[in-house]
Amino acid sequence: MSYVRTPLIHREFNNKEKGPKMYLKYEMLQPGGSFKSRGISHLIAKAKRKNDLEKNGENKLAVYTSSGGNAGLAAATAAKSIGLGCTVVVPKLTKHRMIEKIKSAGATVIVHGDHWGLADLYLREKVMVEARACGLETLYVHPFDDETVWEGHSSIVDEIVQQLEQQEIPLSRLKGIVCSVGGGGLFSGIVKGLENKHLAETVPIVAVETEGCDVLAKSLANGSPVTLDKITSIASSLGSPYIASFAFDSAKKYESKSVVLQDSEVLETCMKFTDDSGIITEPACGASLHLCYHPNQLQTALGSDLTEDDVIVVIACGGSCVSFNELSLLSNSRL
Repeated sequence: MSYVRTPLIHREFNNKEKGPKMYLKYEMLQPGGSFKSRGISHLIAKAKRKNDLEKNGENKLAVYTSSGGNAGLAAATAAKSIGLGCTVVVPKLTKHRMIEKIKSAGATVIVHGDHWGLADLYLREKVMVEARACGLETLYVHPFDDETVWEGHSSIVDEIVQQLEQQEIPLSRLKGIVCSVGGGGLFSGIVKGLENKHLAETVPIVAVETEGCDVLAKSLANGSPVTLDKITSIASSLGSPYIASFAFDSAKKYESKSVVLQDSEVLETCMKFTDDSGIITEPACGASLHLCYHPNQLQTALGSDLTEDDVIVVIACGGSCVSFNELSLLSNSRL
């Protein structure tokens, strides 16, 4: 199974601030543990269908990606589900437990480079070159900057629209979609989905980052895309040094709202959400969840007051890069 339809559920967050009704889209329930299963599985399945037609059923296609965690796990899970081999190159700082998860999903894991960029370069210029020399058809899967991946991610908006209609909630009450932003893959997919539904002009996206990997916020402030020299936030899943150009252009075009949080704020939210829901969530996901507990920050970002009849959808993007013990240690270290 490549990806699944996830629930959209109204949750109360027990805060003293009045605000809109918050609906969570539970992407942590995807087979790969995060929203990345949508776009990455879509790309892989689409490539396999094309390869099968062109190669008369001879299956020599193999999947290759670089990742610090969640994209690699999504690619490994999707490839295994349709019988393809998968190789993931991860940087040296990738946690052992994440490497083991990717291996358990059926992929070959190679550790190389001090950061994702070097891992990706090694994948494309060494690993994939050698694979092609052995006669394999190599499918390169970029973790976030690929239009086919965004096309797959756009299905999340299709589901949101259907689920709101099923719950008899008019789209006129939807006042925004909140998502965490790293390199801009999820953000781009939401934009594509809203455009497909002719909602991009009326439903704003609130893009949430943490200080130290806030490449979108810095790019918007600069007026043009910037590249970060290093990633200093503990929200490693948001740690892209650059933002996809489509994401940047779309954020400007549709006047998306940017929110930057401190690591300590996000860690507090992760612990609180775990306590409230019994679900462990990594800081990258906790960034968007933070606005559920602090609707005043959300209203400030949107520049308007929200009533109790208004609806905000928050993408609980998921992720498997942190354990509860690691989360606790990080949280205690920030006290």
